[in-house]
Amino acid sequence: MVALYILVFGLVTSFRHYNFHTQAWDMGIFDQVFWNTAQGNIMSSSIEEIPNHLGIHFSPWLFALAPVYALFKSPYFLLIAQTIALAVGAIPLYLLARKILKSNTWASVVAFGYLLYPSLHWINIFDFHSVSFLVPLLLCAFYFFKIEKYALSALFFTLSASTREDAIIVVLFSGLYILLSGKLELEPDTYKRVRKFALLIIAASIVYLLVVIQIIMPALGGGLVRLDRYENLGGSISEILINAVTEPTLIVETIFTVPKALYVIWLFIPVLFVSFFSGRALVLLIPGLAENLLTAFSPQFSGLYQYDSVLVAAIFISTIYGIKHIIHRKASLQKSLMYGVFAAIIFGFLARSPISPLHFPFYIFKSGEREASMRKMVISVPKEAIVSAHTNLVPHLSNRTYIYTLGTEPTPADILLVDGGDPFGFDSVESFRSYISSYTESGNYNVEFIDDKRAVIKRKK
Repeated sequence: MVALYILVFGLVTSFRHYNFHTQAWDMGIFDQVFWNTAQGNIMSSSIEEIPNHLGIHFSPWLFALAPVYALFKSPYFLLIAQTIALAVGAIPLYLLARKILKSNTWASVVAFGYLLYPSLHWINIFDFHSVSFLVPLLLCAFYFFKIEKYALSALFFTLSASTREDAIIVVLFSGLYILLSGKLELEPDTYKRVRKFALLIIAASIVYLLVVIQIIMPALGGGLVRLDRYENLGGSISEILINAVTEPTLIVETIFTVPKALYVIWLFIPVLFVSFFSGRALVLLIPGLAENLLTAFSPQFSGLYQYDSVLVAAIFISTIYGIKHIIHRKASLQKSLMYGVFAAIIFGFLARSPISPLHFPFYIFKSGEREASMRKMVISVPKEAIVSAHTNLVPHLSNRTYIYTLGTEPTPADILLVDGGDPFGFDSVESFRSYISSYTESGNYNVEFIDDKRAVIKRKK
């Protein structure tokens, strides 16, 4: 199943990039960050608001991939690495399920559900993101904890926290779950060791989080810049916390909306809502659900992007414990529950997955006039040129120190790659045309038409 997943998503993500369906945000950003790092400009990006990517999202995990990227210097490496990592996550999940449920069959069903889980597919298909690696790393951390390999578990919890700054909170709540659940499930002597382990995770997570957001990210010129997605609750962390206490109705009004209710339903339909029977394992869902339900930024609760990376591992760990609790209470339900979970897996996949046979994206495999013209545009750009281009072209030109999306360059670029029929990124068609005219009417640029829509605008020598 893992091999089939790698084959399918390896092809889908590669062709999606090849035929210009990846974007500057975020494929272009990460490819440029890795390319610049390979050149000695550590984690540098010209596309984001801040020159160093770690000031936007603190993801030291990227350093683990950088040496291998340096051998290939290609977006395809990032896409395949992400695909393999997400697929391999099924292995520790299978082992964890077998350990807890003591059933190869149940473990296979859970792993099958993971590999067909729609949110995992959307994470995989939408470009590349460091936080996607949180899913397999966290599953490894929990498996090694369950078999009492605490050193390995600590290592994988550390790696999990390194994928992005918000992943630290996920790890913190993992430690809290271990602390809460261990006393009831373990012998006193074992619990003493587990309690120390859990408290170490919690303490280390708190210290690490504070150091990252208070010292490291500001020193890199950034900070919690994505906090603006929660401006409906307040302008800072302290203000948000105060409002949560003094104006609880604000929180309620933010969370309880129809789009967010549908988001939660689609998260849990493919696991038959079994997670909600998991008892204390529900603690694992808190940080991810809070992050995606408290925001007014609609992509975070659409289920169609990378934002569910903070939830997938928790959903499947809680599903395992939910199954265990249901069977423990009423063993006679085991067969019916298995059929129900299996049916939910298939339904969720068919209804929601981007690679469902009902709406498979065959268009990503097709190369037509658009793709042929874009390839000509990319080929025409010299390696040393400073480029400004449409979002779908940027990931194909990101192996350079400076590249921008149209309209964001701080000073005039050497080359513009323009699609006249696509004003994406501009407030209006008029502002898009005005921007293009500022180049073409300056007298400093030549225009080379690729077809009736697309043109390359080059600085005169």
